[in-house]
Amino acid sequence: MRLSFCQFLGVAALAASCSAVAGTNGFIAPAFRGQPDTTFTGWESFTVGIGEPGNAGDLPGSNNSARFYQTAPGAMVLGSGNIYNGADKSQFEVRYTAASQSVGLVSLQIRTLGTELSYDSLKLVGAGDTGPITLTATRTELDRISFGPPPPNPGSGVGVSSLWQWDLSGLGVDYFSVSVAAAEINLSLDSATLDVQLVPEPTVVPLAMLGGALLMLCRRNQR
Repeated sequence: MRLSFCQFLGVAALAASCSAVAGTNGFIAPAFRGQPDTTFTGWESFTVGIGEPGNAGDLPGSNNSARFYQTAPGAMVLGSGNIYNGADKSQFEVRYTAASQSVGLVSLQIRTLGTELSYDSLKLVGAGDTGPITLTATRTELDRISFGPPPPNPGSGVGVSSLWQWDLSGLGVDYFSVSVAAAEINLSLDSATLDVQLVPEPTVVPLAMLGGALLMLCRRNQR
């Protein structure tokens, strides 16, 4: 994608502001992070601006159970590791596919710079025991920093961190994706995290004990 001189200055200024606020995303760790039967994937520095193979997690502790995609044309990866799109409205998707157990709690956090996301566009899509599901969620704003007038003024807009949570327990969902679009062009994706708490599977020992108890009960009834 070719940039005019003014656009180039705008991208350079935005990259500088991105570097200045890196690590101050206002995210919070859910209480279940790091516990048994949980997964975590975090993105701080993106490497793929458009399409496949998507972005694997790079934050410490990431187990690559999910990948982060941007699918709209015109996007680029800045030197700061952010995905910036000055030509089109970015389309983001987080795909979680690594579960060998049913999914319980889901916590997604995203930080953007410049313009904001179209928050009403966010939805979770998955497959449950009774068929496909589509869910929205209430957004919680975690952090907001103003950089001045709205884009495309160089180094402008806002830095916003958002949190969405779902409880998929009992739905039998073992994979899902979350999609959300930018409200306007000039959005820079700064960072994201996805935490998933899985539904524990019954262990062999309790089942064996239950079977033994039932067998003893049957023998007593036969006497």
